Amino acid sequence: MTASTSLTDRYVWTVTRQLPPESGPDVAQELRGSIEETVEGRIAAGEEPATAERETILGLGDPDVLAREYGGRPNHLIGPAYFPAWVRLVKLLLVVIVPLAVVGNVIARSFGSDADFGAVIGGAAALAFQTAVHLVFWTALIFALVERSAGPLGRDRLVADWNPDELADPADRARRASLGEMVFEVVWTVVVIAVAIWQWRGVGEGAVQVLDPDLAVGWQVLIIGLLALDVVVTVAAWARGGWSVALASISLVSAVTSGAALVWLLLGEQLLTDVPTEAAAALGVGADWTLSLPAVAVGIVLVCGWEAVTAVRRMRDAKRSDAQ
Repeated sequence: MTASTSLTDRYVWTVTRQLPPESGPDVAQELRGSIEETVEGRIAAGEEPATAERETILGLGDPDVLAREYGGRPNHLIGPAYFPAWVRLVKLLLVVIVPLAVVGNVIARSFGSDADFGAVIGGAAALAFQTAVHLVFWTALIFALVERSAGPLGRDRLVADWNPDELADPADRARRASLGEMVFEVVWTVVVIAVAIWQWRGVGEGAVQVLDPDLAVGWQVLIIGLLALDVVVTVAAWARGGWSVALASISLVSAVTSGAALVWLLLGEQLLTDVPTEAAAALGVGADWTLSLPAVAVGIVLVCGWEAVTAVRRMRDAKRSDAQ
């Protein structure tokens, strides 16, 4: 057996061994004939037989890929019919599930944990990564299985037909927020301000003193002022019909400053009281638990960080809207 024949046989065998018995022989005959015809043409053009055969087979490409084409099997994990829906689902799950998992982890470690700030951050980051990997893997697996087994009916159930009404408006993110959204943000911030003032003035008997009433007045004014500034900026953005770069910048500065101030005071043991002792005195519960300041600090960073990211996104959208 010559070297050229051996190379052709090896290629044909590699392709056809992956095909069903009923189609393999026909594909082998067709493929072998195609190779021989191309090789003969190259030899007639002056190439050496071995070179002609090698270049012909090289032009056919990876035999595994060719076998999948002959067998009608996809060369992708998730095909174009399902991929956009998978991406949208993964984005939604990552935005919702990962933050919830991280917040839950931080809250759990806030009680009864002596872990330092770095350990809490590391644990939260590891959990976020693991959660994201699981979300991507399992959704990809489900979509891949559905694509290969469900058929057109399964696709119709899993992937909705697209229509022009789904086209996004470039100005959507910079548009006026609804009255309900504005009222919710304002009311929530006002409630936080009221609770903070109540705590710093002293809660009296029957309530748990969480914030340290001995915190310097300057710090109290700064924190309340930043919260009040958020209210003003939110109302101003709604009143003008959308976020501007200036308003979003103010919101960003407020979020970063608030986060930095609260974490500084917290880790300096100036922000909170001895919460377990205060809870035991006010509610009669046991004081054999601890409140992890690093974990609380991580929670503050997450909340203020989210506000900062939102402000940056609003700045970007406002710039795009102004440029159009």
